[in-house]
Amino acid sequence: MTVEAVHALLPAIAEAAADVDRTGAVDADIIAGLHEAGFFAMLRPTAFGGVQAHPDEYLTASRDIAAACTSTGWLAAMLGVHAWHLALFDERAQHDVWADNPRALLCESYAPTGRLEQASGGFRLSGRWSRCAGAQHASWLMAGAVLVGEDGAAQDFTVALVPREDFTIEPNWNGLGLRGIGADEVVVSRAIVPHYRTFGVSQQPRVGLAPLYRLPQTVLYTHAGTVPVIGAALGLLAARRPSFAGPLDAIATASAGVHLSIRQIERNIGEFMSCADHDVFPDAALLLRGRRDQVVAFERAAQVVRWFVERSGPDLDGLVERVWRDVQTARMHVSNDAERVLSVVGQFAFGLKVDEFIL
Repeated sequence: MTVEAVHALLPAIAEAAADVDRTGAVDADIIAGLHEAGFFAMLRPTAFGGVQAHPDEYLTASRDIAAACTSTGWLAAMLGVHAWHLALFDERAQHDVWADNPRALLCESYAPTGRLEQASGGFRLSGRWSRCAGAQHASWLMAGAVLVGEDGAAQDFTVALVPREDFTIEPNWNGLGLRGIGADEVVVSRAIVPHYRTFGVSQQPRVGLAPLYRLPQTVLYTHAGTVPVIGAALGLLAARRPSFAGPLDAIATASAGVHLSIRQIERNIGEFMSCADHDVFPDAALLLRGRRDQVVAFERAAQVVRWFVERSGPDLDGLVERVWRDVQTARMHVSNDAERVLSVVGQFAFGLKVDEFIL
């Protein structure tokens, strides 16, 4: 039902796309509409009014939004996936965020640019985080930090959760593309964080989590950085029937590749969920295949966009140019580093030792 409700918003999202690029912001009415459609509840636990939808539904909805406006799709995907991450925290932290405001959104930066120190009642957090998409729409921040001991030595990489009153937003996002995602800088200065509002990398998943929350932690995050670009390519294919400067076999092949990637992602997500349903951690082959297909999907979608740039006729409304800029900006996201991922996949395929699974 959520995907259908999102589809009803797509004409308005598409109509606003040029303004989003021009003003650098997704209108609050669009965000409210996505709340009404249930999009931001898709990965939220049912205990806090969420849907706990199958990941495929969330990824499909994100892709469809991005087909109408890449910035809006990227922003929605990122704000949506943070609810999944919060579900891994202690239930008291989830209660703090959602009990009084089920529509509370979270922004996040995993970069370990913060410092977390022991303090009375928990920890003290300070730091500065860049490219924090959706900060202006969020009432909570999840920030990566290094937990240090009394001797100053690093003990763990930890994500700390702090409310809006504890962080300052410095609006400085001025990307080439994805201009509406508001990936601003956020600053925290000596905020007190209770122990239960932290989640360390060394922590084991809690017993009793629903299958959705037993997925490997990066599966949804990496796909959240790719499906908006798939959507952008599909949006161009659906919106454009221009005169081309060459044969159409190249775009037919590129289009087929994008649709193949969608099926591969659906297959992989299905297998990840099957592992989660049986409480089995995916093996290396599945983990690497999932990453391989995800980054190849990005490259295939980017190729479609590149084809439109090189072969399409006059771009009177600026759609092709805008989407091209969005894709160049999305390429900088760590999820879409195809060279690094495929290098590791190649090592594994030839039986060489793999030190990192770039999950």
